[in-house]
Amino acid sequence: MPDTNQSPLAVTDDAFKASRLERMLSNFTASYKIYFLKAVFDAAVSGEPCVAYDRLAASMVASAWYPVLFFRLNLGATDQLARVVDTAHARLALDRSASRGDVVAAILSTNDQTVSRQLRDLCKYVPYRLLRVFYEDRFAEEKAATGPIRDGRVNGLISKFNREDPAGAPYVLEYDGSGIVVDPGWARYFRDNQHVIQGWLDMRLVDYLQRRNPSVPAIPLKIHPPLQRNLTEARRWWKDAIERRPLRDVYTGTLLGQDSFRDYGPLSIDHFIPWSFVLHDEPWNLLPTFRNTNSSKGDRLPDLERCLPDFCIQQFEALITLRDKHEHHKIVDAYALVDPHTREYERTECSLSKFSETISRVIAPLHQIAANQGFPMWAEQPQSRSGLDL
Repeated sequence: MPDTNQSPLAVTDDAFKASRLERMLSNFTASYKIYFLKAVFDAAVSGEPCVAYDRLAASMVASAWYPVLFFRLNLGATDQLARVVDTAHARLALDRSASRGDVVAAILSTNDQTVSRQLRDLCKYVPYRLLRVFYEDRFAEEKAATGPIRDGRVNGLISKFNREDPAGAPYVLEYDGSGIVVDPGWARYFRDNQHVIQGWLDMRLVDYLQRRNPSVPAIPLKIHPPLQRNLTEARRWWKDAIERRPLRDVYTGTLLGQDSFRDYGPLSIDHFIPWSFVLHDEPWNLLPTFRNTNSSKGDRLPDLERCLPDFCIQQFEALITLRDKHEHHKIVDAYALVDPHTREYERTECSLSKFSETISRVIAPLHQIAANQGFPMWAEQPQSRSGLDL
């Protein structure tokens, strides 16, 4: 935050800016308000003093791209930004894992009238309403002079007040309605405190999203593109299990081994409940399959009624086979966090039943929440063989 070597006036000015940032987002009911402020912040940090509305709108869509498309978060029942993201994804032939730069470039270069119209609508109100906290006294004077202020007059009044006297606002609205000019003092404040402000914006966005996705795990990790996954240890676990014990692919019932890996693709580690929902690599949600099968499944949900029993058996078999080999302590410990009886089980129907019951209690609710969140079912999933052999 402010440098202690700054003059008292500078510290007071930064304190004013910090308080106004808080007030700008003190009560917002739609995500586009915070995403617009983030777009202004990003432009200021990158040194863009004059920013057109189409570029700000493109930045908003790019920032919401992964939360909406990859992680399938709900931005709110009446939120319009998610609709724009979905439209851009459908009409601009962009992959849901497209980079931020590719999203911005595609949006700025598009001739699609539907996308362009929805982008204009994004900036119809928010550039004005975000500034209202700077002109509350002027609104009070206007109300005293003319009576109640209709909503249709608000944008015009904010534009008038902003041009007559910015009153410390972070930007000035262009006269032709094409964009904004970032205040130099605010641009400097954003740059000098960018890491703190970025963290604060993320915190406010996480709070907003958590209230609209109350049952979804790992919200703080779902506001930006995902980190790389590391399944090296899980791959070693399953390779060792397959070498020591006959195991079948949960999805197809095919025996896992060199012959089937040659026919159906090499060993691939799949997240039974999609990684883009759980956002972790806990071993009790991982299973071995073929690369071709994993590619077909993608981030879709398996048929739980058909696959969960075989999934539990496969997990149990690997655990019993490798638990006492003293080679995979971390993975065994991770199972123990879910089922404290992990180290007591034997290769019996009774132990399998207890283990399956515990794992099912963990998996089934995640499956239901993911389905409610919009993760699709794997409609083309192959038939599995029920009842794997102990």
